[in-house]
Parts: sequence; structure tokens; C-alpha cells
Amino acid sequence: MKRDSSSPEAYLADLDEPEKGLLETIRRTILDEAPDLEEGIRYGMLDYPGLASLAAQKGYVALYVSPAVLDRHRDNFPDVSAGKSCLRFKKPAQVDRVALRRLLRDVRTFRAATGRASRK
Repeated sequence: MKRDSSSPEAYLADLDEPEKGLLETIRRTILDEAPDLEEGIRYGMLDYPGLASLAAQKGYVALYVSPAVLDRHRDNFPDVSAGKSCLRFKKPAQVDRVALRRLLRDVRTFRAATGRASRK
């Protein structure tokens, strides 16, 4: 579900539970891991430039990252539905913050090594 929010605050205000709480947990992990990035809106999702995008859908929250990096970390999220470039979290218990932080660090390392470093 694409949202037409103009700011992260508006995006968050537009959410209902349980997706709102789930998204907030993942969002806090991203912001803790990458406090230097400016959170924005891109393609109707929360955007963390050069790192990830985060979207609340009906019944789950999707985290989008580089497919090459996600492929290396897929086994660290055994109970989470995964696509080519996204993880689909349906329950708070599925959010392993340690594994998520490792994934995000690896995305940053990958982007830096390939010349696609995070933009501020």
C-alpha cells in the first residue's frame, strides 16, 4: 500500500496498529545503527538514503535492502517471509534487532565498497 505522506512524521501518523508498533521497532533499529542518515520519504515509503526503505503494508512491514546483501543474511531471519530485496515482518517477535543491525552494517559496507555509499 503506497502512502502519499510528505514527511516521516505524516507517514507514521497515518499508520494503525499493529503495523505502527512493528514499523517503529524496525525504524528505531535503523536510526540507532545509522544516526547520520536523514530519514525521508521516497516512493511512498520511509527512506534511509543508500541503506534501506521501510514500508507498512496491510498485515506486515517490509524492509527493503540490497538484494546481494539480503541474500547473505536471509538465514538469520528464518521466520520472516523474504523476497528478492525485502524482509516482510508480521509480528514483533520476528524482529531480531541484533541480526537486523548486522544486516544494516553489511549494507553500508557493501554500498561503500561498490561506490554507492549512503547519502546524507
